[in-house]
Order: sequence, then C-alpha cells, then structure tokens
Amino acid sequence: MHERHRFWQRALRLLSLGVPREASSALFGHDHSLQQETWLRSLQKEKQHIIDWHDRLTDIPFVIIDMETTGFSPEQGDEILAMAAAKTVGGVVTDAYMTLVKPEKPIPEHISALTGIEAKDVVFAPPLAEALRTFVPFIAAGVLIGYHIGHDLAFLRHALWRHYRQKWSGRFLDLQPMMTLIGHSCPTFDDALACYGIRCPRRHTADGDVEAMTKLWAILLKELHGRGIDTLHDLYAALSRH
Repeated sequence: MHERHRFWQRALRLLSLGVPREASSALFGHDHSLQQETWLRSLQKEKQHIIDWHDRLTDIPFVIIDMETTGFSPEQGDEILAMAAAKTVGGVVTDAYMTLVKPEKPIPEHISALTGIEAKDVVFAPPLAEALRTFVPFIAAGVLIGYHIGHDLAFLRHALWRHYRQKWSGRFLDLQPMMTLIGHSCPTFDDALACYGIRCPRRHTADGDVEAMTKLWAILLKELHGRGIDTLHDLYAALSRH
C-alpha cells in the first residue's frame, strides 16, 4: 500500500504540471529506463519545433531557470541542491516550479551559509534522478534564460547524461549579454538588479533568484523592443554582432 501511495503521489505531481498521461506512465519504476530516455529525447525535440526564429519575443514562452549548487564543477563532484524555474510569456509569469534536491554528499558549511540550505532541509527531498523527471518536462516548454546560464546548463547537461544518457539540446539565452547589448555593463546578477533597482530579499535561493530574474526579463523585453529587437532572430543576430 505504501508503494502504491508513492506511485500516485508521483503521478499526480507530473499530471499537475501538464505532462501527458502516456508520457508520465513511462517515468515510473526501474524497468522503464529505456522508455524514460526515449521520452526525454522526444520531448526535447518536440518542444524545439514549436518555436520559430521569426516569432515575436513577446509571444515566445521563455523559461527562467536557476539552480543552487555546492560548487562550480559537476565534473568534480559538485551537486545540485535546488532547482527553480518560471514559465513566462510577454514578461508575465504563467507557471512556476521549485524543488530541493537531496545530495549524495554532505552540504559544505559555506554553501549552507550562502543558500540557507542545510542537511535537515533536504532529508525528504527527492534525489536528483527523480527531481529531473518533473524539472525537465517543465523547462522543455520554451527557450531557457538565466543570468550566467552556462553554470545551470553545465549541471543540467551533466545530470541528464549521468542519469539518463541524454543530451540537452534546447535553445537558451543568457541575460548578462543582453544587459551589455542595451548599454549596461553588469558582470554580475547583483549588478543587473542594482541597475534597475530590483529587490531580491531571498538572494541565493533558487526560487528567490528566479523571481528577481522574471522582473529583470520583463524590463529587458521593453528595452529590446525600444531598440527594434522584436523577434528571436533579431535578438540572436544582435547578440552575435555585439
């Protein structure tokens, strides 16, 4: 009965995120690893085809992401502690996601001091392989954006390859070069927030940083429009020239 209860908890969590029943059924149990990998691959390809280069930025679903980690290198054993994301259209948040992740090793003290995440907080958190099963469907719905998003992508790619032997091939954009594009030198996320007077009372928490980034993204959309950058093609072209 306990296993059955856990099954339905996981099923309902996936279905609440809008994952089709036929897809969610492939994500349960140890006997479905091939189905899991096939579904993850098809999901990424399917979502990419929805977005056209000439779609207007205000019509495209952008998914803002952030992760809290124990360091900077997943290859060296650093781990994900929290993952958050927000779906936006036209700068407006339409859905949000956040989960803590149970690491395999103890959390370093300096990371707990920075993020506020302690061992007691992740005792009942899902392990990374399980957390990915809900995080990946959520973020696959649009173009990923983040501040210094390379950090988050490095951990995402490493995790997908390690647990599912899959590569992340979705489109993404970094907010930091966009700040430079519109004339602001903001090497750090804190610099960008200060530039526009955006408060982030829960800085260095995944969902707190995502919330602040959604405010920044809404402002940048207007700034880009004012410079005649209205489509995804316009934005990529402008960034490549800068």
